[in-house]
Amino acid sequence: MIKSRISIDKLIDIVRQGGRVQTGVDVYNSNGTLLLAKDVMVEKIKPLEIVRKNGLRQVPVAVNGGVFDASGKKINMKPAGMPDPLPEAFFDPEPIKTRNVTERLKEIQELRRFAKSISIKAQAGIKTAVNQIRQTKGEFDVDAVSEQAAELASLADQNRHPFAYLPREWFVYDDYFYSHAANVCALGSQVLHRFNSAFSSAVEKSLWSSPSLTGKGSSGMFSYYYPGEIDEMSFGLFIYDLGKSMVPEALLNKTSALNKDETELLRRHTGDFGFTIIEKNHLDSTVLSNMIQYHHGPIYEGEPGCYPVGLACGMMPPYVRICKLMDIYDAMISKRSYQEAVNQVTAVTGLFRSYVHKDPILQFILHAFVKTVGLYPPGSIVFLKNGQMAYVLESEGPLVLPFTDKSQAPLISKPDPFNVSKQTGGLVIDSGRSIRQPKKIWDCLPVFIREIASPGNQATEAVAAVSNI
Repeated sequence: MIKSRISIDKLIDIVRQGGRVQTGVDVYNSNGTLLLAKDVMVEKIKPLEIVRKNGLRQVPVAVNGGVFDASGKKINMKPAGMPDPLPEAFFDPEPIKTRNVTERLKEIQELRRFAKSISIKAQAGIKTAVNQIRQTKGEFDVDAVSEQAAELASLADQNRHPFAYLPREWFVYDDYFYSHAANVCALGSQVLHRFNSAFSSAVEKSLWSSPSLTGKGSSGMFSYYYPGEIDEMSFGLFIYDLGKSMVPEALLNKTSALNKDETELLRRHTGDFGFTIIEKNHLDSTVLSNMIQYHHGPIYEGEPGCYPVGLACGMMPPYVRICKLMDIYDAMISKRSYQEAVNQVTAVTGLFRSYVHKDPILQFILHAFVKTVGLYPPGSIVFLKNGQMAYVLESEGPLVLPFTDKSQAPLISKPDPFNVSKQTGGLVIDSGRSIRQPKKIWDCLPVFIREIASPGNQATEAVAAVSNI
């Protein structure tokens, strides 16, 4: 009899800390290959990592099995299901270990360069589509844009999403329309994948909890959304805002507050402008129609300031709620014609606190969102409360490398990185000071970081590349 299903990540953490696991039931992958034998006591993380690589997010533990801590005491595990509210720090306390600081610095820069190249290509694609819509009053090359969306969505398979490493200073508000589409599609696709994995597992567990099925194990193969559906949703995350192509550019870039008539005109991008694009391009899809119509709708019952007015939360499928959340998040952390970008920490914590405990499905979405975007992007600069500045090596923790003294003078010797979540006093992050990128504080960087994190003309090159398309 299956007693519970436990997160594979949780089991790996327990074994890493000296604990042991015995499932009491054979665990197979989708091809019928045995991954864990029921009577084997797992004492190393490698077998569990193999389970995770095979796509299993939860592991069944029978009544004759168990999970034990380093002293051999049996742990009473809470079964996987509805996520608990996220703690203040949001992340697991133990960060990914950086074996070599220099290698990690180089890796961060390579990921940034890769994300930059993909972003510029995606912006080119959406800019071409916008121009086509404006010239033809609604038509664009659907196949070309669909291929670009698929390339962005393919990044969702990576554990460390490259777009989470992009410095926002590469984008200026003149290019916001295009960078916004690329960012929402790339990061939103990973949020969608993470949500689908967690929610599918919870639904399957609930289905198999029926007394009539006692003693029978689930297949572990249920999926709330299937691959073809997710591909269509990722496409929607790229084009949901294309109705704005039919809104006058002067209105989109207006720096002052909109009047009532201007507000009504702008809101038509989810209405008749959006429908025009759907009809002229033969996009006969409920998924796309929902994303275009409802991405400004309520993602919990009674949310204020939403439209269309009177739309019930029940009309907002999870993929549309994800679209709205990513739309808001990227708008907050991007420079706009009428506002400066918000600190990423402020944006993530603000959204979390605004939406937590409002709706059970939204709880799953929030978990997927925070895990995807992170609070402290690797490659960014943070301030510690003692006045030191530190370079973020890993967002989990985060793991940081201090590089100045308390007066912000560069350190001469190379320091050791440390996990901020395990510090107190002056070695914790000063959340009241904005995250900065290396090129903003170039004079403070020590030589060993300058040699690798050289900013060059990244901002100028990126902006020029998009502007010349």
